[in-house]
Amino acid sequence: YLCDYHVHTDNSLDCQTPMIAMCERAVQLGVQEIAFTDHFNNHMLDLDLGFYDPVRYFEDIEFCRYRFPQLKILAAIEIGEPHRWQARIRPILDAYPYDVVLGSLHWVGNENVFNENYFRSRIPQQAYRSYFAELVRMIEHGGFEILAHVDLPKRLGQNYYGAFNTRAYEAELRAVWQACLERGITPEINTKGLRSPSKQLHPTYEALCWYVEMGGEAITVGSDAHHAESIAQDFQVAYACAQAAGVRYLCQYKKRT
Repeated sequence: YLCDYHVHTDNSLDCQTPMIAMCERAVQLGVQEIAFTDHFNNHMLDLDLGFYDPVRYFEDIEFCRYRFPQLKILAAIEIGEPHRWQARIRPILDAYPYDVVLGSLHWVGNENVFNENYFRSRIPQQAYRSYFAELVRMIEHGGFEILAHVDLPKRLGQNYYGAFNTRAYEAELRAVWQACLERGITPEINTKGLRSPSKQLHPTYEALCWYVEMGGEAITVGSDAHHAESIAQDFQVAYACAQAAGVRYLCQYKKRT
């Protein structure tokens, strides 16, 4: 069953592909279910602050649901740092019928993990540990169903520190999984890592094994596609990794349950 739970459209500033083109590609590939997780970012330094328009987004969703009845289309949203911007986030989530919410962490304090300064000013242990500590705070706060790209900084960190060593951060990753299990939050396997300098899935196989060992049973899989050709990319790798780690269920959502 092919379902891609992390896809962007031109409702995100960093994506130029319309939702209809994403749906056309998904249908070509035999994808049965797709979640459009456009960015809703609220950090004062975010380039896309104020860009997200839920009215336009839901118009696209309704049109594509009508146009592609064979495709199960989920209304979703990727919220950056949901623990920090509740006053802005809550009204949107209360007003619109989302099926699922992704929580993601792009900022640690006022530093963005896609900015080289984040890595240049830190040794690897500082860069990764401070990220995971903030991630635990975000998960404990809750307010979302899926944890996006758990070890995101390695995408760029690879260029400064070399390959991300999962084992060096076992304690931190286990703390993240513990928080997920306590809050009922599902981690995603995000295949974009394989298309980034790190050439690794988010999370790695080892980290996924710890999740299962601690009692984790379910995941979602997302391509993090910003172009139509990336939809469901490397999903066979992700499914094989999940199966080998002992994951039992692929999670599906509707109306945030």
